[in-house]
Amino acid sequence: MLCLCLLASCAGSNTTENETASGDIRVDGDTLTVTPNSATASKLATTKAVSEMHEMTISTTGEVTAIPTAYAEVAAPFAGRITKSLVHIGQSVSVGTPLFELYSADYSEVVKNYLQSVSQLEVAKSAYNRIKDLHANKVASAKELEEAQMAYNRELEEYRHAMAVAKEYQIDLKHAEVGQPMIVRSPIAGKVLSNDLVMGEYVKEDADAKVVVADLRKVWVKVNVTEMEAPLMNSVEEVSVRLVSDPDSSFSGRITYMGGMLDPETRTMQTIIECDNSKGRMLPNMYAKISLKTTGRNCIIVPKKAVLQGDGSRYVLRKIGENKYLRTKVQAQTADEDRLIITDGLSIDDEIVTEGAFLMIDSK
Repeated sequence: MLCLCLLASCAGSNTTENETASGDIRVDGDTLTVTPNSATASKLATTKAVSEMHEMTISTTGEVTAIPTAYAEVAAPFAGRITKSLVHIGQSVSVGTPLFELYSADYSEVVKNYLQSVSQLEVAKSAYNRIKDLHANKVASAKELEEAQMAYNRELEEYRHAMAVAKEYQIDLKHAEVGQPMIVRSPIAGKVLSNDLVMGEYVKEDADAKVVVADLRKVWVKVNVTEMEAPLMNSVEEVSVRLVSDPDSSFSGRITYMGGMLDPETRTMQTIIECDNSKGRMLPNMYAKISLKTTGRNCIIVPKKAVLQGDGSRYVLRKIGENKYLRTKVQAQTADEDRLIITDGLSIDDEIVTEGAFLMIDSK
C-alpha cells in the first residue's frame, strides 16, 4: 500500500499547479490543448485573419433643434403693460422688426437718463471749448482749463454708459421720447413661431418669453453616439436623416460638431448634424433616424461567434501549434449583424477558431 501511494504521489507531481485536465481539453494558463481525434477536436474549425475593405454604417436616433444663433425667445425687457402686438404667428421678420409695444416707467427712466446725458454732454463740451479758447488767448488759467476738461470727461463717461444701457435694450435712440411706449424688436431674422402676447397684460421683467422667432432654413439634429462609435465620427463621409413622423423623407446632412468628451453616465458623445431645411419639413423637437456611413477602410473582420467574452474582456482562440490555442484579448467593433471588426489584438494571417469556440468557454 505504501508503495502504491508513493507512485500516485510521483505521478501527480508531473502536472503543474496551473495545468489541469478537463475532458478533451487541457488548460495551462491561457493555453488550451485539445486532445487529437477527440469529439471536441472534430468540431473545431479555424480560419486565417485577412484584411478586407469595409464601409461601416452607424445607425442612431436624434432630435431636431433650431440652431441657437438663429433662435430667439423675446421677453419684455422691463416690467410694464403690453399695449399692442405688431406681429402674427408665421410672419417673416428681419433684424429690428417691431414685435410689440410695452408701456413701462422703467423704460421711460432709461430714455430720460440717456436724453439728459446727451444734453449735459453738449453743455460740458461747449464749456470746455470756450475755456480752451480763453486759455489760448491768455484769459483763462491752466487750472480752469483742467477743471473744464475733467467736467467734460465725466459727462462723456455718463453719456457712454447711458448709451450702452439704451443699446442693450435695443432702444431706437433717434426716436426715443420720454412717456412713449417701448417698441420691442426682433434680434434676428426669421419667422414668428409663437406669439403669447395679451393686450393689456402687465408683465414683470423676469416673465417668460412672449414671442419666439427662429430661422429654420437650416436646423441641427442632435445625436448621441456610443463610446465604441465615437472614434469613427472623423471618418464619416455620408449622413442621411429620416424623420420618424415621415419615414419616406430623406435629408442629407453634415457633422458640424463632435463632443470633446463622453457623458460619464450614458457613455455617449454628443454629435451635431446640420441639415438644409429650406422646405420647412423639419420642425424643432421632431425625432429622426440617422445613418452615418464611414469611409471605406481595410479591416480585420471575423465572425461574431469567433469572439468570446470572459473576465470583462473579449478574446479569440488563436492557434499557436498543432491542437494548441491561446486565449488572445482583442478590441472589437460591430461590422454588421454577423461580424465584428477587430481593432486590436490580431494580425493578418493569425489563425483563429471560427467554429466550435464556444466549446472551450468554460475551460479554465
